Amino acid sequence: MAGARVLVAGNFHWQAGFSQTVAAYVEAAGEAGCEVRVSGPLSRMDEQIPRHLPVESDVRWATHLVFMFEARQYLSDEQIELACSVPRDRRLIIDFDGHWGGVASADDSSVGTYSIESWRRLYSTLSDLVLQPKLGPLPDGAEFFPCFGMPRLVRHPLELGRERDYELQYIGSNWGRWKPFIEVVEAARTAGLRRMRVCGRWWDGETCPGFEDITSGEPERLTGVEVQPPVPFGHVVTEMGRAMITPVLVSPLVADTKLLTARMLETLASGSLPVLPAEAEFMSPMYEGDVESLTLGSDPAATMSRLAGDFELHAQTVGRLQDRARARYGYPRLLTELLAFFR
Repeated sequence: MAGARVLVAGNFHWQAGFSQTVAAYVEAAGEAGCEVRVSGPLSRMDEQIPRHLPVESDVRWATHLVFMFEARQYLSDEQIELACSVPRDRRLIIDFDGHWGGVASADDSSVGTYSIESWRRLYSTLSDLVLQPKLGPLPDGAEFFPCFGMPRLVRHPLELGRERDYELQYIGSNWGRWKPFIEVVEAARTAGLRRMRVCGRWWDGETCPGFEDITSGEPERLTGVEVQPPVPFGHVVTEMGRAMITPVLVSPLVADTKLLTARMLETLASGSLPVLPAEAEFMSPMYEGDVESLTLGSDPAATMSRLAGDFELHAQTVGRLQDRARARYGYPRLLTELLAFFR
């Protein structure tokens, strides 16, 4: 939709992958023939966001308005009224956490404490278009949109070579991911991998207030694993490429609902070998190729040993998957598809 001016409203935090996705939309806008900015009056944001993303103070600038929702209902009544100054057929919602249709249950604290009914009322007030990055059947009234794209930076595993700073690494916070991560670590130890690192919050014994159930762990079980703070915005893909193997970990919410995340394609792009635990196997269609060799399967330690031992063979497989994903999930194409939803 040539010449469209797209405002994005959301609850922005600098370290969140959601913010990095919006940054990719901003970067791709020129190729898609439009402009993308963040709405100042209709968003919540930390102090870092205006330093890195274009913030628009005037809602009247927009020809189209896109609301992005995760766990929080961030809009006040006054903001909702202001948002409604944009014509209804030029407003849509991206429902990252699957609130519409009860895909994500209010009983799961990882998606907040709002009722399904309150989400339905809010979404119905704002738009007739609700998009979800959900594989499989969608709830009535929702349409599929992958939301997340292939990063512009894509490193072929053979370009980076076998010798890496780490044999195994995960970058991301402990948000319901403790169990799958420790299982991967223990499999890697059994396979003889020793240089391991995790970067993110709540791996060191600290927990997120109010979300202790999904951010707790047993840090003593990470003996020998280097624990570091979150990777700065814009450096995730590069940092993942410092490891030979990177697991694609998903929270229980994501595993149950089959919602896609940004990390699924970021890992593929990094040049590290992405491995899929059982909980993440649902997203193998997103890689659009033969991913069986990258799944941990019933003997994760044997899989880790095979990936490390036959690195070059598996690197070629990953390179082919990268080519397919780059064609299907390039951000200019995704942005064009997003604008096509406006009818």
